[in-house]
Amino acid sequence: MAISPEVAKARASVAAYVSHHPDQPELADDARRELKTLKLADSIRRVVGSVPVPTQSQLAMLRDLLVSGGGGNER
Repeated sequence: MAISPEVAKARASVAAYVSHHPDQPELADDARRELKTLKLADSIRRVVGSVPVPTQSQLAMLRDLLVSGGGGNER
């Protein structure tokens, strides 16, 4: 599976912050957060594009999961 250009750029940003700014770990942390968000967005697009259109109640359930953080701490 190929990665999107956005994910590739975010991954490069993480590497750059880790290598060139070791005295500012918060920059790398922010870049890692962005990378994870972009990877999640890619995954969501892939899944949503492969299933039938969800009903309104199914959309509400999915929205609630995203807003609540998934309801668990499995990270």
